[in-house]
Amino acid sequence: MSARHSAISLLWCAAIQQNKSSLTARTATTQQASHHHAVYTIHMRRLFPLSHRATIITICLAIFLVIGGIVGTAIGWRKILYKLQGTSHVATLDRSPGLAQFPEVNTQALSPTRRKIVQLAQAEFAAQPAGTKYSQGAHEAWCADFVSWTMQQAGAPLKNPHTGSWRIPGTFTLREYYESAGRFKPADSGYQPRPGDVAIYRASPVFGDHTHIVLRNDDGMLTTVGGNENNKIRVFANQQRNYTGLLGYGVIE
Repeated sequence: MSARHSAISLLWCAAIQQNKSSLTARTATTQQASHHHAVYTIHMRRLFPLSHRATIITICLAIFLVIGGIVGTAIGWRKILYKLQGTSHVATLDRSPGLAQFPEVNTQALSPTRRKIVQLAQAEFAAQPAGTKYSQGAHEAWCADFVSWTMQQAGAPLKNPHTGSWRIPGTFTLREYYESAGRFKPADSGYQPRPGDVAIYRASPVFGDHTHIVLRNDDGMLTTVGGNENNKIRVFANQQRNYTGLLGYGVIE
C-alpha cells in the first residue's frame, strides 16, 4: 500500500471515530434530557395530582372565557348603557299629537334623492301603517326602522355595519353607520340640516333615544317626520327649539 493510501485510510478511520464520539455525546445528552424530563414530570405529578391539574385547567379556561367575554361584549355593554341613559327621561317625553297636516316643503331645489325621501315620508304619514312594515315584521321600537326603510325606498340604502342589511334598528348603530361613512355632522358643528337629513338624539327630554327625518329648517326651528312617535308616524314642529340630547345629523350627500 502506498503512503498516499495509508494517509487516506488513517483520515477515514479518524472521521469514523469522530462521528462515533459525536453520536455517543448526542445520545448521552438526549438520555440526560429525557432523564431530567422524567424527573420533572414525576415532580409535577406529585406536586399537582390529576384532580388538581384538572382544577387548574378549568380555572385557566374560565379566566380565558371571562376575558374574552369582556372584550367581545364591550360594544354590547356600551349599547346597554346607551339605552339605559336614553330611558332616563321617559316621563318627560313629548306626547303631543303633532301636526295634523304634512307641511309644505320646497322640493324644487332638492336633489332627486332628497325629493324622493320627502315624497315617501308624506305618503307614509298619510297611510299610517303599523311599525312592522318598516321592521321586517319585528316587534320593536321602530324609529330607526322607519328611517332605514325610507332611505332604502328612496334609492339611498343604509348598510348595517354588523349585518350588512339595509335595516338599522337602533340609533346607536345608525350613528355608527353615518360616522363610518363620513356623513355625520355633530350638532355643534354649525351644519344646518336640510330636508331629507336624519336627526339622531340620545337621552333627549323631548324624544329620548330617537331618530327622525328633517322636513324643514326655519331659522333653527326644525319640522320633522318620525316613526314610533306615540306609536305612529308623526310630524313635529319643535317650536320650543329644545335640542338637548341632539347628537347630530346623518346627511344624504
